[in-house]
Amino acid sequence: MADSTPPKNHSASSITSMKKNPPAVLADMARHDPKRAKRIMTNRRSAMKAKQRKKMYVSALEYNLERLYCEAAALSARLNLWMTDALYIHADNKRLRQCLHHIVQQIRLQDTLMDETQKEIQDLKRIVWSHKTSKN
Repeated sequence: MADSTPPKNHSASSITSMKKNPPAVLADMARHDPKRAKRIMTNRRSAMKAKQRKKMYVSALEYNLERLYCEAAALSARLNLWMTDALYIHADNKRLRQCLHHIVQQIRLQDTLMDETQKEIQDLKRIVWSHKTSKN
């Protein structure tokens, strides 16, 4: 009784050749060891499905990467516009603060002049009153 199955102790070269079994060798193997041939076919199908899933995953990642680059470019452009707007707003704010400061100074000056004018009027009224009373 000669066993037709290959021995279980495989060398490195026989393992490499088993990984790349062509269909003819696999068909021959199916006659001698159907469980092993079925396992190899199942593994091949699983490997093909895994490669396909990986391709789809990588494609999805590449698509998301491209989309995010576009989004980043758009956001960068918007940020530049906002920064330019912020510079103009800051300059306008500075100009308005200076105007406000000058207006406040003018109001204080007018208030001071008004106070001095009121004092002069009061002084002149006293002088006129005292002059009138002294003539009488």
